[in-house]
Amino acid sequence: YNPIPWANGAVLPNLEAALAYRTFMSEAYPRVIDTVRRVIASGLIYLPSSVRDFNNPEIDKYLAQYVRGSNDMGHIERIKIMKLLWDATGTEFGGRHALYELNYAGAPEEVRLQVLKGAERGGRLKAMEELVDTCMADYDENGWTGDTWFNPLVSTAE
Repeated sequence: YNPIPWANGAVLPNLEAALAYRTFMSEAYPRVIDTVRRVIASGLIYLPSSVRDFNNPEIDKYLAQYVRGSNDMGHIERIKIMKLLWDATGTEFGGRHALYELNYAGAPEEVRLQVLKGAERGGRLKAMEELVDTCMADYDENGWTGDTWFNPLVSTAE
């Protein structure tokens, strides 16, 4: 996202985007895995054991009937998607990747401290604090303080 121009036409990754990813993924990836497991549920379990099942007419006809997807998605395409989700969530690779996302940049607490210190040094923390102050100034205990927002506490019928 939004790379920084560099020498000889090359670009550098946007530091803010990289730091946001670095901070967020240690929490987000386990949630993604949990969401896939809850939403897909048993769809990850009753998959064919190999591609050879498609070549067996006795098995393939059941797969075509019972493992097809929504909106006219064929069984082969659905199985490919389910196998991909299984690889990401249920295999040794998936487990290692979850552990990697948690720890690759260091302990999650240390990563957050590094990001905080980087935001302080780069001036981004001040901009974030100013945004919070601006948002907080938009309302008080009586509702919105400006004309920008509709105030649900004030009747418009008057």
